[in-house]
Formats: sequence, structure tokens, C-alpha cells
Amino acid sequence: MKYSLKCTSCGSIYNSKSNAYRCNKCNSILEVDYKYPTEMDLGNGEIKHSKYKQLFPISGKLLSLGEGGTPLIKHKINASDLILKLEADNPTNSFKDRGSSVEITKAIELGFKEVCCASTGNMGFSIATYAKKFGIKCTIFLSKDAKIEKIEKIKKAGAEIVEVKGDFNTALETAELFSKVNNVFLCGDYHYRKEGQKSIIFEIFDQLGKLPDFIFLPVGNATLLAAIYKGMKELKRLKITNRQTRLIAVQAKGCDPLVRAYNQHKKLTYMHSTTEADAIAVGYPTFGFEGLEALRESKGLALSVSDRELESARKALHKSRVYAELGGVASFAGALKINKVHPSWFKDKTVVCLITGNN
Repeated sequence: MKYSLKCTSCGSIYNSKSNAYRCNKCNSILEVDYKYPTEMDLGNGEIKHSKYKQLFPISGKLLSLGEGGTPLIKHKINASDLILKLEADNPTNSFKDRGSSVEITKAIELGFKEVCCASTGNMGFSIATYAKKFGIKCTIFLSKDAKIEKIEKIKKAGAEIVEVKGDFNTALETAELFSKVNNVFLCGDYHYRKEGQKSIIFEIFDQLGKLPDFIFLPVGNATLLAAIYKGMKELKRLKITNRQTRLIAVQAKGCDPLVRAYNQHKKLTYMHSTTEADAIAVGYPTFGFEGLEALRESKGLALSVSDRELESARKALHKSRVYAELGGVASFAGALKINKVHPSWFKDKTVVCLITGNN
């Protein structure tokens, strides 16, 4: 589909060939703004990320390592059945691969020979892996929150690593400056990654034959939250379904700026992270504004879980042979927390929890 880039704040328009990632006028993030047809279907074929290429902002072949097509499995808590979507089954063990596929494709389409991104680990590993596979140079800016296991994986993937003395937001500022000074394509939590991550909601629709009543998802930068909501709106706009899903955002209590802003009806403010759930340890979410909008428009909820609750959820899944890291089980921890207080809340409802990674 034809598209332009549009500022989410002031509405300024940029050409689709632009490498801009923030608005030159107000510094807000940009959005891919499509010229949608009246109707569309999701097509036939194997359910995987590449099936939904027609809803991505690319003009040629989608570069892929076989991401997507992740399974849905049932998991009973008390008398209720939850459905887990296991994103650790992606090539680099996290949902980040969906965004990396589109970002690396777009970088090469625009003629770049090098990419960079800021990361706490999972996204860096994903970008490094895709960059190596498709022959472009890669620099990863890692925050102090990055775990040694993830750093080693990024090194093995062949990326140049720059360790930043600060948190994710400091690494983000450093990566953005590096991309501008060196004319390098900036990957990370921006508009093209968001487009790739939409494929999760398209897969869920295809796998269930409908949209669920609730989707629980971990939130760090809120890109996934914004992506799923945009995908839901596209399904409605293209007359594929009119069903509404309530989105439930779950953050670690030691870093929950989005939860606080939503529940207290306040503006998003920076929060210093104290959680061990490194994958979602983001003090100021890049897609915070859009994440809050997604929660409001979907009549969603936002809740925090402690690191102890995250560890308990991780162990519970481990017993069922579902393996994930702390940040990856935040959705399940949130569902357990709600079920404990309101055991009948899920009755006769279709509830999906995104288990986002296992690195």
C-alpha cells in the first residue's frame, strides 16, 4: 500500500522515502499513514509473519528468517482457560524479530549499508542477527540493564557493541545521535518496527478465527501495545472484523511509568528502573502517548506486578514446559493477579497472554 509518514503530534507529513524517525518541527515520533483500500482480506496460506506483507510499508521482497507463526496453547488457571501465544518460538527467541524483519528490509530498500539501535538486549540480538544474515553492518548501543547472556549473544551475531553508562533512554539518545552524525539507518522502537509487530494481532485473528475478548501483554517501550491497537483498527477499517478487544498492559512495579500515567490520569513522566525484568525496563516509553491512547480507546486496563510475582509466573509456566524470561511473562503474571482477586473475570471469555521472549 502507498503511504506517507505522519507526525503523531502536530500532523506534519513526510515522504515515504524519508529517513526521518522524529518530527523536525516538534520532535514527536512518526506514524506510517497508509492510503487504505475500501476492503481487504488477509489471504490464504501458512499463518506466519510474511503472510501479512500487504499491510507492511515495503515495496519489494520482505526479508525474513521465518519469524511468526508462533503457537497458541491453552493454560488453565483455576476454572478458566487462558491462551498463551509463545513468541519465544521466533528465530532469536522473542517477538522483536517481527519488527526486525521490516526494519532491515526498509534499511536496504532505502540504500543503507549500516544500521544501529539502542537495546536492553533482545532487540539488539534480533537486529544483529538480521543484519548479519542480510549483509549490512550493525552497531548496538546497550544500556546498563543488559544481561551478560544477551550481550554474549549479540557479540556472537557479529555486531559492534557500545555499552552506555546509563539506562535504556540514555542508550536511545546516544543511538539517535550516532545515526544522524554517521548517516546510519536507525532501528528500534520507531514506526517501521511498530508496523512489523502488527503481525501478532493478524496471526491471533487467523488462528482463533476471531479477535479475543482480552489480550494481556508486557509493556516496556509500548511499541507492541501501539502496534496491536493499530492492527486492530486496520482489521476494522478493512472490514475484516468489527469485534473489539480490550488490551491489558502489564509492567514491572519497579518500572511502570505507563501504568501510573494511565491509572492516575496524568502525563507520562520518566521513572528510574529498579526491576530485574530487563526486557521491559524502560523509564520513559517512546510509544507512551500511543500506548495510553490504545488503552483508552480499547477500554483497557493497566497494572503492575512485582518482580516476585514475575518470578512466580515464570516458574509456573516452567512447570508446564513453557520457558520465558521475567519480562516475557509479565502478561501471564498480570492475568494471575487479576484471577486471584476476581476469579470469575475470565468466565466465558477468550483471553490471550503474549509470552514475548526467552533470552
